[in-house]
Amino acid sequence: MHKTLDFHMTTTCNHACIFCSESERMRKYAHAPLTELQIKTILVDRAKKGFNYVNFTWGEPTLFPKFISLLQFAKKLGYTIYVGTNGTMLAGDVFAKEFFQYVDVLSLSIHWYDDASCIEQTADPLHFSRFPPISKNSAMYKQKNHYFQTNIVLNRYNYKNLEKIIQNIIDTGYPVDHILISYVAPEWDARSRYGELSVSYEEIVPYIVLGKKLADFYGKNFRIFGIPLCKLPEDLHECSNDFYWQERNTIERYTNKEGKITLIDIYSPDNSRERIFVDKCYSCAYKEKPCTGVFQKYLDLYPF
Repeated sequence: MHKTLDFHMTTTCNHACIFCSESERMRKYAHAPLTELQIKTILVDRAKKGFNYVNFTWGEPTLFPKFISLLQFAKKLGYTIYVGTNGTMLAGDVFAKEFFQYVDVLSLSIHWYDDASCIEQTADPLHFSRFPPISKNSAMYKQKNHYFQTNIVLNRYNYKNLEKIIQNIIDTGYPVDHILISYVAPEWDARSRYGELSVSYEEIVPYIVLGKKLADFYGKNFRIFGIPLCKLPEDLHECSNDFYWQERNTIERYTNKEGKITLIDIYSPDNSRERIFVDKCYSCAYKEKPCTGVFQKYLDLYPF
């Protein structure tokens, strides 16, 4: 069984995604990035405590200085390595070749299907043109032990195009094994724009159903985050990511009571992320296992 460590490691990102859940904290700690020594020290300490799975995330982790060296170090400690990335650095052959020697699980963030939708979602006018070489290098260097995912954050501006997003991923040649559909979470920048970015479950679920059919056609695993089981068709219940999510510890920047910037270790027993239970949930057979409820902010906007 994995003992998982999430590492929020960099405050740098070349995208400005409209739904970003980390933007405010990245701005807050932009002047206090983690050092390579700090990260390596914590990796050693946690390995001694039995942690064997590390998720490098937050900002764009591949932009961290000496990232390849860090991957190599983590692998020598025996970690299974997961990297959540927009893939920018993987467009370069030299970086990609080294990267895939050490990474076990790759999760690419892909919320668009053409140049215009890519700019709309990420504010990066160059990224759509990067995706073909990202896909090419991912396919070229994929090994038998690799597991490749994509995370598609659905929001009001892209949910009707879910099939196009999945088809573009397939057509471009990214060798995806697992498609995660993430309903936009009301965190940080997305919180203040939640009325603009969110969609009712009744509106979005039919498009998720179509996405699942397309994933099935191509033989891809399909998971859904952020939608209560009672709002999904019964044959999609097994796709709830809450069934598969494992408890973990997260290392991230923190400001203590004295105003000093330090690190904090946060234990997360579930993936609720500000989801709550309402009265009708308490008679539900799925309460807590696996369903973790509905976003509080959603209840301010839509009937449930």
